[in-house]
Parts: sequence; structure tokens; C-alpha cells
Amino acid sequence: MCGKASVSHLSWSEIYAYASSLKAPAAFPANPKSRINLSPSRLRRKSEPDSMVWETLPVIHSREGQDLPAEAIWPFIPVYSEGRLPTNKQGRLISTANARLRTEGRPFAPTFMGAWGAGSRVLVIVSWFYEFDSRVKPQIPYAVFPTDAPFWMMAGLARPTTLPDGSRHMSVALITVDPNEVLKSVGHHRSPALLRDPKEADVWLHGQKPEALRLLRPHENETMGVEAVPMGIKIPGNQDVDIPDFLDTTKKNQARNFGPGRERSAD
Repeated sequence: MCGKASVSHLSWSEIYAYASSLKAPAAFPANPKSRINLSPSRLRRKSEPDSMVWETLPVIHSREGQDLPAEAIWPFIPVYSEGRLPTNKQGRLISTANARLRTEGRPFAPTFMGAWGAGSRVLVIVSWFYEFDSRVKPQIPYAVFPTDAPFWMMAGLARPTTLPDGSRHMSVALITVDPNEVLKSVGHHRSPALLRDPKEADVWLHGQKPEALRLLRPHENETMGVEAVPMGIKIPGNQDVDIPDFLDTTKKNQARNFGPGRERSAD
């Protein structure tokens, strides 16, 4: 699964410059807020509904001929949960942060089939994501980052929701697929569905369902890097984590290199 990510030094202008085939709006909203440690929305105290912490991911969705930037609540809020985190009959929280791609029958669990059927596909943009080595105790966290792009573009499913305070938002789930060899090497058994280039991003947003499904496969090994990070990243919402300098510096430089007016290097 993918349950933790980083949004670091991202700007909408640079995102659309890289994904240049998308139909950008005339003006952009405020850039995504930088957060080194981003987890799905949660209750600070499980017995107190008012302690809710809503978290969002930057996404791009298509509407009326444009590909629009937005901040979407993470996780996906199903229709039956009425704007709250979903629970089972015993009142225990159900995780809808990820939508697992199935290999038989319908492609997703019933919770997500309405969004899939309606074509509510979105791009989720993150600088990198985190996975944990389940083979050791305590589990070692790793940052997983692209080596040939300024950020990851993930495949997501979305639906609108109305929160208890009456505000309207989009909510999102990250689609997950089998891991590649890089993720297996750090002891992980799932991977977010990562789109390999701007052309795939365009197909995911606008293509027919069979075309979109073909994009949901393990990412190529050669363009994925991993780096161990401090244990403090495990604490939800903890932004006081010393991320390796090379990782944050690399993301800043890649954002500049792929920014407006820049061409990708041939090497």
C-alpha cells in the first residue's frame, strides 16, 4: 500500500510545464503546501470526532474540457460514510486510502467502482512516497523517488464529498498494483500505480477504460530510487524530520530543470 508521501517544493506552473499535453486553466490556485510527512486524514483522539485532522493531496482532474488543479482529501470518502472517515458495523475505521487493482472480475472493490464507472480518474502529484520494510522490526522507512522526473504522477480515483461542516471537497484513493523489484528489495508487497511520463498521464485522464487499465502495472526499476529515512517519519503529521539533504536538494533541482522553458536532458 501507499500510506505516506511528501509534497515538497511543488508548483502548479512547473507541474503543467512538465505535463505539457494537459489543458491548463488560465490561472492557477495557490501552490500545494509543502509537507515532508503526509498521511491520510485521521482522528487525533479516536473517541473525539472533533479532533479530526483533514489532509489533502494535490490532484489534477478533468472537467468541461480543462484539466484542473485541486487539493483532494485523502482518503477516499465513500457515499455511505456521509462525509466522515468510513467505519465498519463495529465502528472501526476502514482504510480507503488505497484502491487495490484486482486481477479477476471487476478491477476494484465495490467502494471504488462508482468512481471508476463514472470516469472519475485523477492524477495525484507527490514529490516522493514512503514505504516500510516489513521484514525487520522495527520496520525501516524508505523514501521512494523518481530518478528521471521532477515528481511522481500517480493514478487515483476520486469522488466529491460534503464534510460535516458543510464544505464541499474532492476525496481521493491511490490505486495500488504489484511491486517492482526495487520495492521488493526493501521488503514491500504493493506499489502505487505510477504513470511513467506525461503521455501516460494524458491517457489516464482522457483515455478509454481499457487504455487506462493497461497503465496500471509495476513501475520500471531503472527510474526508481530508494533511500532510508529517519524513524520519525512514522509519526503522522511529524514535519520535524531530517530528510537526507540529497533528496530534498534533488527534488528542488529537478523542479528547476523541468520547469517552464526547459527541455529534458538527453542523458
